[in-house]
Amino acid sequence: MHYFFAAIAMLPLISTTSMSYGQHEWQEPKPLIALEKIKQIIGPVESKPLSKPINILWVWGYDEHHRPGTHDYLKVRDLFTGLLKKVPKVTVEPVYGFPTKAQLDHSQLAVFYLHLPQLSAMQYANFQHFIRKGGGVVALHETAIMRPAGEGKKLANCLGMSWDEGRSDWGAIFEDVTIKKDHEIFKGFPNKFRVVDEFYWNLNQRKDIEVLGSVRTGPSKTSRGPIPASKLSKEFSPVFWTLELGQGRVFGTTLGHNTFSYYDPELRIILFRAMAWSIKEKPDPFMNLVNDGITNASEMVGTTENMRDWKGKLRKPPKKKQTPEAK
Repeated sequence: MHYFFAAIAMLPLISTTSMSYGQHEWQEPKPLIALEKIKQIIGPVESKPLSKPINILWVWGYDEHHRPGTHDYLKVRDLFTGLLKKVPKVTVEPVYGFPTKAQLDHSQLAVFYLHLPQLSAMQYANFQHFIRKGGGVVALHETAIMRPAGEGKKLANCLGMSWDEGRSDWGAIFEDVTIKKDHEIFKGFPNKFRVVDEFYWNLNQRKDIEVLGSVRTGPSKTSRGPIPASKLSKEFSPVFWTLELGQGRVFGTTLGHNTFSYYDPELRIILFRAMAWSIKEKPDPFMNLVNDGITNASEMVGTTENMRDWKGKLRKPPKKKQTPEAK
């Protein structure tokens, strides 16, 4: 099922410069959702705190090319670190580029939303060690991209899936995502999850991942509007997946292109549950964050802002650049 009137497809694509890609200008936030419906999806919530202190690394970078409202790594970092700090027993440490071994050693969860820098053999080894000894990882959107193809395969060994240069592709999501609703991350959801975003397909894929959500693909790259279901692929491609390595857990998704997606309460349920799942904790302490800051006076939740004109997008490395440690 696609979500927008076919007439929208006739709208011209807003012109962009080489430094400001829009890609899917027709996409707009989905309608606000009643708070009561959100509570029904979440279900009963216990007031018990996390079983142990959790230090979360929020790994971020900058984006040179995309229009504001997409790939806003700093904006999303500030949004989610601000929310996560409200959870008792949680500390949050923003990390530019990639964590050092010391940072990984004193943390239980690493959330990645950025285009990763090239990683050294030691960084890959440190990452694998962090996961195998019990660390949790949540990887969002462009985090899965690493070039050239050989580096992509190395990244897939850590994340479960990753970009395969020369074969992988990207494009808009044109239908509801079919989800595995018996998994605890998707408990309470219907069989289909609606999201307005972009994702990647034809990726490197480990055989031991569990696919939790998938969708049929449409035309790749920049899109001008919705398309009929008859033009979608017959095959389904993963959108959400998990990987268990040693004692650790990884949750990955290649959606997360649009900044307004992070104000979508249903996606927030998924992401906060994924964080809890990856550290083997109940999600209850995170559930108050789902509608935090996005609930209006009529108890409708979400955003109507496409955020394409906000000021302050970070297009260059921060002034005090922290070089990713190779040890």
